[in-house]
Amino acid sequence: MDWPRYGRVTLKPFGAGLSEEEWKGLYETFRDPEVAEWNGSSPLRTPFWLFKRFVLAEMRRKDRLAFVILDERGEYLGTLELYDLTPEEATLGILIGRKDRWGQGYGTEAVRAALSYAFGPLGLTRVKLRTFAHNLRARRAFEKAGFRQVGLGLGPKGREDVYMEVIRGQPEG
Repeated sequence: MDWPRYGRVTLKPFGAGLSEEEWKGLYETFRDPEVAEWNGSSPLRTPFWLFKRFVLAEMRRKDRLAFVILDERGEYLGTLELYDLTPEEATLGILIGRKDRWGQGYGTEAVRAALSYAFGPLGLTRVKLRTFAHNLRARRAFEKAGFRQVGLGLGPKGREDVYMEVIRGQPEG
């Protein structure tokens, strides 16, 4: 198994099949009200069986790659996606669902693993993202991984969004 990894984290593709513990972690991530708030969504209220069916259907899409984030012990931490995928670029989305692991650098390491995969095997030239301006923890993690702010705008619900990107070969700074 040659999955993307960086530091303490491994990105396990959904296509490799998820264990029951990984499914449970993923489900609980999307049900958590605090995680949902940071993601700009509402907590999931769908039953587990329907959630699983929806995720399995989404995995068949050709414009996205989804991963569970595993820690150094192989335990579930969260989820990361590269979506709106084209031969040149993708949009990154990440959720660290294990709140007891927030602020410990796992998000930065997961993003670095994703960028290594995006700019290596996938051959992309740009990865972009959008985050809330008030989400300073996420913004710091993205900057540590090489992202630079490229714009501001109003997103859903009138919140200020920060648009960021990283270009292959651009120096980190």
